[in-house]
Amino acid sequence: MVRLWAVLCVMWAASALGQGNSDLSGMVTDADGEAIVGANVALEGGGFKTGAISDEEGRFSLDDVPVGRYVLRVTHIGYEELVRADVNVGSGARLTLDLVLRDEVILLGQSVVSASRRQEKILDAPASVSVIEADDIRAQPVSSVAEHIRDLPAVDFAQTGLAQANVVARGFNNIFSGALLTLTDNRIARVPSLRLNAYNFIPVTNDDIERIELVLGPGSALYGPNSANGVMHIITRSPLDQQGTNVNLGFLGERNVRSISARHAGKIGEKLGYKLSMQTFLGKDWEYVDPEEIRERDYDLSRMSSEFRLDYRPSDDLTAVVSSGYNSASNIEMTGLGAGQADGWVSGYYQARVLYKGLFFQTFQNWTDAGDTFLLRSGDPIRDKSSLTVYQLQHSFDLGARQRFTYGTDVLRTRPDTEGTINGANENDDDTNEFGLYLQSETSLTDQLELVLAARYDDHNRIPDAAVSPRAALVFKPTDAQTLRLTYNRAFSTPGSNNMYLDLVSSRDAFGTGALFQPAFGFAPSFDVRAQGTYRGGFDGGMSFMRSANGRPQFRSPFAPLAGASPEQYWNMDDPIFTNVMWGVGRGATLAQVTPVFTQLVTGQLQAAGMDAATAQATAGALAASLPSLIPQQLAGLDNMLMSLNLEKVAAGDAAPFDPVADAYDVPFTRSTTTNTFELGYKGVLGNKLVIAADAYRTTTENFVGPLAVETPNVFLEPTSLAAALGPGIAAAMADPANAQVAGAVAALDAVQLPGVLEGNGNGTAVDEVTALFVRGAASIPYGTVSPEQAYDPTALILTYRNFGKVTTSGLDLNMAYYASDALMVSGGLAYIQNNFFEDVDGIADIALNAPKLKLKWGMKYTTHSGLSLGLQHRYSDSFRQSSGVYVGKVGEYMVSDLSVSYQFPTSNKYEDVRLTLDIANALDNEHIEFVGAPMIGRLTVLQLSTAF
Repeated sequence: MVRLWAVLCVMWAASALGQGNSDLSGMVTDADGEAIVGANVALEGGGFKTGAISDEEGRFSLDDVPVGRYVLRVTHIGYEELVRADVNVGSGARLTLDLVLRDEVILLGQSVVSASRRQEKILDAPASVSVIEADDIRAQPVSSVAEHIRDLPAVDFAQTGLAQANVVARGFNNIFSGALLTLTDNRIARVPSLRLNAYNFIPVTNDDIERIELVLGPGSALYGPNSANGVMHIITRSPLDQQGTNVNLGFLGERNVRSISARHAGKIGEKLGYKLSMQTFLGKDWEYVDPEEIRERDYDLSRMSSEFRLDYRPSDDLTAVVSSGYNSASNIEMTGLGAGQADGWVSGYYQARVLYKGLFFQTFQNWTDAGDTFLLRSGDPIRDKSSLTVYQLQHSFDLGARQRFTYGTDVLRTRPDTEGTINGANENDDDTNEFGLYLQSETSLTDQLELVLAARYDDHNRIPDAAVSPRAALVFKPTDAQTLRLTYNRAFSTPGSNNMYLDLVSSRDAFGTGALFQPAFGFAPSFDVRAQGTYRGGFDGGMSFMRSANGRPQFRSPFAPLAGASPEQYWNMDDPIFTNVMWGVGRGATLAQVTPVFTQLVTGQLQAAGMDAATAQATAGALAASLPSLIPQQLAGLDNMLMSLNLEKVAAGDAAPFDPVADAYDVPFTRSTTTNTFELGYKGVLGNKLVIAADAYRTTTENFVGPLAVETPNVFLEPTSLAAALGPGIAAAMADPANAQVAGAVAALDAVQLPGVLEGNGNGTAVDEVTALFVRGAASIPYGTVSPEQAYDPTALILTYRNFGKVTTSGLDLNMAYYASDALMVSGGLAYIQNNFFEDVDGIADIALNAPKLKLKWGMKYTTHSGLSLGLQHRYSDSFRQSSGVYVGKVGEYMVSDLSVSYQFPTSNKYEDVRLTLDIANALDNEHIEFVGAPMIGRLTVLQLSTAF
């Protein structure tokens, strides 16, 4: 019996030993039998994952693999992916596989969805499309998702802070820009009513992103309004396609940067997948001093976000996705009215979408709450609890082998809620509804030639005329790896909530007149700077100026109570009654400035003549008290002149920031901007190693909406008429024997030399010196504002938006990538715009694209089979003139070098991917500004540790 049990135990042990894990090894070669170094070999099945990288001889080894059936994937740049779904690992055996990879034409299998709103090969797309892949995204630690497209040649990326940037394509950049339609999984990702692309508000992590597609040129035919400058589409990974956990830790930042992100995805059964992600980012922003700001900046930047996603795929034809996201941020954000301090600004979204064969439906809502945000120049709070709700339906079907149709409809409902802080008096009349229909036809005329035709109709409840956006494209493919296309697109951008409903104070008592005169007058005759949209009065709104019988504009004044009138009252230019009110104000203000200087001058003269200090000062004071007797209180023949505040001079700190203007020009209700673009493009692969993309385009933009600009001139006393009226009066007063003593003291001014204040000419009389002093003082004060009938504040300077007639831009985008070897890739490109500044458009103002004429970018990436990767990028930007709200000036040229070093540790059964990345932006610390009003951008170093399991 004992012997029997012993035999059974040996048999059981042998059986158990026979069911042990196994080893799998082999070699990876090309079609010619040459070893492939650095191939990625991954084995997955039954909840077990492992992987390896082929060595210098092409060999790999996967140890301790449990018994089971697995899927084997082998990938390497320049080769087609090899997939074997039938790898059976037996018990205790050593399995050897010889794997052969075939050469792949670069880009041949790459697909995109953004050019035609359906999946297609990138070389078949009827538009210029660039793609940033997941591997490149994961390898680059960023503070906002927009940084991933920064190195694409056509992109105008203006960094305005540690995590803030204004991003467009092909010019027309702006502060607070939303010109580049930004989507995340087909959801419009901007801040709801402000139409702002706040990229650091998008709650997506690097590990979530499958790829980013950038479509250049107008996209209105399919995407509707506000896509005239292109579409940036962030596409995330489905938890049904990729499960696991990713964790990233960022630290050692020069701006005290600390970040953490995590993503976990899993499946419940085979049909239901879930994903949870979160991230936090902390840092200290670059510092900038704006002398116009009355509140102190908080440079501590913080951000926290999270997302949840649930995917249900009962069959290959049907997928349903429900997702939601949340983001909270505190940072400094530039606006057209000066910087704002975002304090606890939260935003989020809810989204549901269904895809069944060729049918797609989605609905989503974006919402926001600005928290305790405020403007730094005025100190006023900003409240924003707005929402955007969208419904979209699309269907595609094939009609035979050569014809495909895509059609759909969109409904957008924007509901601003700013509690009066942004939309002011328009708060209860600012809802917008937009409705669109579109149809696209794709016809394969031959195997090599495809014709794409599309048209879209859009209606906006606040705009009287509907918009039609046609599109046409011819796509010619002489080979599988070459594409030539000719396209025409007409696109449009509707006026946003700010264009129509904005109503807020940018700065109070802008010229200090209120604080200066309140002690004397008992009220504060101040001029606020106010931003106001053009909707007041509806479609027939805009801003129109009252005029007198002679055609000159009328004005209103905060000094009107001195004439017994209300600030609401209009005055004619050169009105004799009110010009003397102005003169009385200017006379008093100039006396207040001149008297101390006069007293000090006379005191010095008396002391030099031997008088003791106390007596000299008392005597000088008595003479100064008589000084008003020399200055007439009433003058005849005074004229007015118009001068407009020059924001560029204000930004430069100019002591005389006003420019003379001839008139004030009515501002019509803001209309939609339309663009007509013709484009010739090429994309192809040469020699299986060189990828070239080239696009030449010409765009005519009509009714371009300029940035916020001063549209209300101020009224001043005209210096020539003032001097002509004042000089004889002063001469007569000085000749009066009753004024002999003070006139004698004043005579000394004829020899005084105070540069910039008083320069005596030594002609034997002080009449001209005194006259010059009072003309300079009185003519430098604004007394009124040419205020439109629609102004909510009758005396404020109004900043508003204006449509401009027509401007034409032509440009070239060139991009290339050369895969020199399995390890080395070299890239480069340029973007050129023929004209980026248009002078005196419509005889009213200059228009700036706020972007350089020339941008150059080049770089390289080197990856070794041992897991080490080195990346180097250089960016050059030409200088350009900028005009964007209160930020006007010139941005100088700059060149920046970015360095990235990454090491991927050898994989293990537990940790699939452990990577250490050192990213150094602006590695040479070339301090520069990328937008007027933004801080100097210096070096930023971030070390990130990433793992996946």
